[in-house]
Amino acid sequence: MPLAFRKAVVDAGPLFTVLTLSFVRKYKREPILERAEMPRDSKTQDAYFQLFAGIQSVLTTSHVVGELQGLQSSRLRLKGMDRENFWLSTTDFLRTKNFDERLISLLEMRAEQRSSDRIGVFGPSDGGLIELAAREGCVFLTDDGALKGEAIRSGVNCHLVRDLLADPL
Repeated sequence: MPLAFRKAVVDAGPLFTVLTLSFVRKYKREPILERAEMPRDSKTQDAYFQLFAGIQSVLTTSHVVGELQGLQSSRLRLKGMDRENFWLSTTDFLRTKNFDERLISLLEMRAEQRSSDRIGVFGPSDGGLIELAAREGCVFLTDDGALKGEAIRSGVNCHLVRDLLADPL
């Protein structure tokens, strides 16, 4: 039975992966997967799509949206129409997932003790994701084991995406 989440806060890694896979499938740009270190086998790709199909609303922070641009530039190195098509594909995909981008500001995190303590260790991007999942009372999906540990210590239901792909709950 596929996983289903009403809302899920999603970290940059898994979000970038599914957005890249969506772009590659839509525009038939499979060679990009090699240079981007993305899953190339169709079973894993299908598992990513199945996981995200089970999420009614994808939430993330504005920090992560900024990270997506950096990842697109450094890992995909798209130019011209490919870059434009990546962002068109991205917005089309996110629209289907009731995408909700939130700003959890640095000063806001600093003002709250529980968030302030993790800024120095995890930075504002990752700390903001934990804070958002805590505020929303929803699951947090990441690729980062240390971040998962911190989220769980903070009372957030957090899962590593690779575990959900391999052995659904």
